[in-house]
Amino acid sequence: MSDESGFTGVTTVVAAALALVVFVTMVDLIVAGYTRGAARTAVAEAARAAARSDDPAAACPVRAAAVLDGLLGAAARRGITVRCAASDPVTVRVDAEVVVVPWWPGLPVWTTTVGAVARREVLP
Repeated sequence: MSDESGFTGVTTVVAAALALVVFVTMVDLIVAGYTRGAARTAVAEAARAAARSDDPAAACPVRAAAVLDGLLGAAARRGITVRCAASDPVTVRVDAEVVVVPWWPGLPVWTTTVGAVARREVLP
């Protein structure tokens, strides 16, 4: 009979480490999706606010910042850049570039752009 005492401890440590890697990777993917969804919500809300405002250039970034402040922490907000433009008198376009840096080193940075267009509500 061979002495294999202590082998169970090594197996348990390896299994726990693998489970931790899988868990953190899944949470990282969920956080990336949530950040993109928060940016999409902020862009839509900013476009709606700008469409109703007399000064869309001022209302748009304020509303986008308010929505992002409510949905994301400071670290996640740093990766989102919102641009508002009223190219013509009847439409407002809002775009956000979202950059999510993964928690695991060596994984690629995830970048996407979300946008919204709203028709201005102008009284005749």
